[in-house]
Amino acid sequence: MKGNTVSQESAVNLNSLALIREELDATILRAAAGFETWLQDTHNRDAIGDCAADIAQVAGTLRLIQFDAGALLADEMTATVRAIADAAGQGGGADPATEALAGTLGHAFFLLPRFVEFVADRRSVPPMLIVDYVNELRVARRQPLVPEYHFEQRSLPLVPRQPLPDSGAAPNRAMLERLRQMYQVGLLALLRQQNPESNLQLLARASARFADQLPGASGDGFWHLAAAAIECLAQGALALNLNRRRTLGLVERAMARYLKGGEAALAQAMDTGVRRELVHLLALSAHRRERAGRVIDAFGIPALKPDDRELAALREGLRGPGLEAIDSVVRVLKEELRNAKDILEIAAQNQGIAAEELTPLRDTLTRVADTLKVVNLRAPGEVLREQLFFIDGWADHKNGVPPEQFLAVADAVLFIESSLAGLYRHEIRVADLERITDAARKQIVADNQFAEAARIVIEEAQAAVALAKRAITAYVESDYDPIHIANVAVTLNTVRGGMHILEHDRAGVIVAGCIAFIDGHSREMPQGAARQPLLETLADALISLEYYLGELAAQRTPDRKILDVAEQSLTALGFAIPSQTSPR
Repeated sequence: MKGNTVSQESAVNLNSLALIREELDATILRAAAGFETWLQDTHNRDAIGDCAADIAQVAGTLRLIQFDAGALLADEMTATVRAIADAAGQGGGADPATEALAGTLGHAFFLLPRFVEFVADRRSVPPMLIVDYVNELRVARRQPLVPEYHFEQRSLPLVPRQPLPDSGAAPNRAMLERLRQMYQVGLLALLRQQNPESNLQLLARASARFADQLPGASGDGFWHLAAAAIECLAQGALALNLNRRRTLGLVERAMARYLKGGEAALAQAMDTGVRRELVHLLALSAHRRERAGRVIDAFGIPALKPDDRELAALREGLRGPGLEAIDSVVRVLKEELRNAKDILEIAAQNQGIAAEELTPLRDTLTRVADTLKVVNLRAPGEVLREQLFFIDGWADHKNGVPPEQFLAVADAVLFIESSLAGLYRHEIRVADLERITDAARKQIVADNQFAEAARIVIEEAQAAVALAKRAITAYVESDYDPIHIANVAVTLNTVRGGMHILEHDRAGVIVAGCIAFIDGHSREMPQGAARQPLLETLADALISLEYYLGELAAQRTPDRKILDVAEQSLTALGFAIPSQTSPR
């Protein structure tokens, strides 16, 4: 079944669409015009009423020609227009809630004609493509989300056809509680839209370990199904959207139910819709290896085409790119400034600048100054233009450029680079750069240099933890050959030092606990199967530490609960962390 592929494409009767296309476009345009009239005069109830009638006609027309995806979007637009009309009728105008509805509806009015044209061009369309946009309207009206499998007419398998992995051991409740807490930490950060890659890895780790602790038949394979779907999210084979965030939350709720009442409570609370959603996600995923592949085989889940990555590309074609302009500009300018710094460094070492280097330097800094002006960073741009005056005269210096001029230009470039880095990290605002003083300039440069140094320390720590994890994996795969972990303690000791230098003392003490366990494990190696659970628990501590470092690298304050998970893991290993440790 792993190779079984099913198309999601749904053919549309293009002849019928062609017959009504002109009238359909005119009705959509008339509805949009009525909506714009209401936006200009929110007391004009006739305009919003006419808009509701026109968009309802569009929905009926699309349903008549069996264009179900377009009809669903038009239905939701109709419901949203009527909600706006009702609110306007009661209040006589627009309140903040109505304005939020209007903003979402405006996006839908842009999207609907684009979608009709898109379908006409492609001649067929996966109806699921429209679900995200439908849910935007439903969220604005505080209505339940339409599930992603809404248009799926085939009956996807909901229970395994083959046995799933089963450890055969009794579940360890303390470990299950710890894994649920790890899952909660990642889920909470994910719902706050913080560092999705690291948080999804955390959820994948916690859900996989949770599934492995329970019998394979628990919840008719629900835990393995959930772990496989989350693995696909973590691998980037599935994008994160409203429905999938909701599903991740429902998995956490299922964990809580199981821990409270066992299999009976889980069976009573189990919603078929959640299971269908998880199966549908696995069918959409292009990642069909590792755990996901085993679960897909056990359930017999087909591959839906287009898959989720291909659907994302289709959505991009429908709505256009969504990159932040300022971030794009910053990235480009940083590269330009890096080139300018390289030229200046060589020129300073040679105590002069070659003619073939002078023109590229001036052109580069002129482009940077012009771009800064365009993006309304006038003050930094003026700082750079002042230095361009000196650069213009460098070609006339027969005896070399005065060192103080090289230094002044280098200082200006360093200030611009530091300012852009601060903007990129959201540590300073554009307005802050308009009131800049010499002291503030020096502070911005100093702060950026410290941030860069801290970034390097954190990156080195992340690399060291990743190296330690790989060494432990190699140790297990080699049937516990101690040569693989001989240097792990030394590697982690560099992490411990870095954490204390950056005053993250609590993390440093946790690393020291990991080092102590590894040292003890090397000297008094447990025999047989007893080694595996110990190393898994150590891996939990290292994963938690890796998550913590990832949050630091992303310039965010990490959730303290993730270090609680690491401390509990070390306590389970017999290395309790002293309670007086600094909260950082």
